[in-house]
Amino acid sequence: MTGRRVVITGMGAVSPFGAGADLLVRNLLAGAAGVKVYEELKTIPGINSHAAGTVPQLDYGFIPRQYRRSMTKMSLFAYMACAEALKTAGYETAPAGTALYIGSTISSMEAWIAFAQKYLAKELAQVKTTAVFQVMNHSPLANLAQALNLEGPGFGVCNACATGLINIGLAWQAVKAGFLESALCGGADEYHPMMTGCFSIMNAASNLYNDTPQKASRPFDKDRCGIVCSEGSGMVYIETPESARKRGARILGEIIGFATNTETKSISHPSRESITACMRAALAGAALKPADIDLVNAHATGTPAGDAEEAASIAALFGAGPAVNSLKGHLGHTMAASGSMELIAIIKMMFGGRMAATLNLENIDPACAGVNHLTAAASLKVNTFMKNSFALGGTNASLIVRRFAD
Repeated sequence: MTGRRVVITGMGAVSPFGAGADLLVRNLLAGAAGVKVYEELKTIPGINSHAAGTVPQLDYGFIPRQYRRSMTKMSLFAYMACAEALKTAGYETAPAGTALYIGSTISSMEAWIAFAQKYLAKELAQVKTTAVFQVMNHSPLANLAQALNLEGPGFGVCNACATGLINIGLAWQAVKAGFLESALCGGADEYHPMMTGCFSIMNAASNLYNDTPQKASRPFDKDRCGIVCSEGSGMVYIETPESARKRGARILGEIIGFATNTETKSISHPSRESITACMRAALAGAALKPADIDLVNAHATGTPAGDAEEAASIAALFGAGPAVNSLKGHLGHTMAASGSMELIAIIKMMFGGRMAATLNLENIDPACAGVNHLTAAASLKVNTFMKNSFALGGTNASLIVRRFAD
């Protein structure tokens, strides 16, 4: 895809470790896990997984109440991530025309259940107007646009677990083509036991490590047994290099390739053919060869089928060349935030010269062999990396970032 160059100058994250991209990376490199026992899960029949990664209590009082009252947790997380991204990019407030791309897997389950309970009890008259803005599908988009005074285009793109990465890719395409000058883009989600319940129904929730939740998410490991659901937000600010140079902003990375496709063989199980096609298309769009990639940050959620298919795809395309890691052993699966949050972490570690391992990868499953797994944090020179996100329902996405050079 020809057009303008597009760079990342701002990044912000709220994760199960707390608020801040630096805090996120410190914990990743230390091998910490943000996954804990979620007590309510023990009380729900039909759910056999007790682990989740939730954001610790944070102070949102700095957000003006007029905006805060119509926000659920996912919008609060995203506001903090956007504020950090803008600050990193050198702005107190977003410049005029900044676009916003943000979505979640589903709207706030907590807000929806409270709304539905009032409806079923025939007490709809007691529902406050602000509740309507909390349950809209594009609730984070609407809330952030108001609170951050973002008058540019807004896109509430939702593609399940690939949401965060796809929003960055779509914003990149728009800035590259000249339709936009800048954008805040990423994803956000808030945890509710219903998430774990959905994966339990599909026999895809981690259920063998309820007494040791920090070990429950085990990408590529032979003893992996499913997903650990989590929450948070990751947001990046993108623009052209010329715009960044004008104000002396530090360029954190350049987006050079993006591809997305749809798995049509199964709505619930990924295939290595579809994943390989997506990664290959991202490479072609960036005019790169597989040997040009130094690291693949895998989607790898800890499901038996998903991890094996992704590992086989990486092995088929890249062989044992680039290092491969997944951050979901540390974070669990932060759903719509996962692609953008993990991208932020990899960029920061790329600059720091040290890369986190795949936590809990103690015994590589033979079905996931054939790639260069990072099993311990290591000093690593990364110039160009690929980030993968693959969503339930068949949506795949791969995005390529490199160090910026004039």
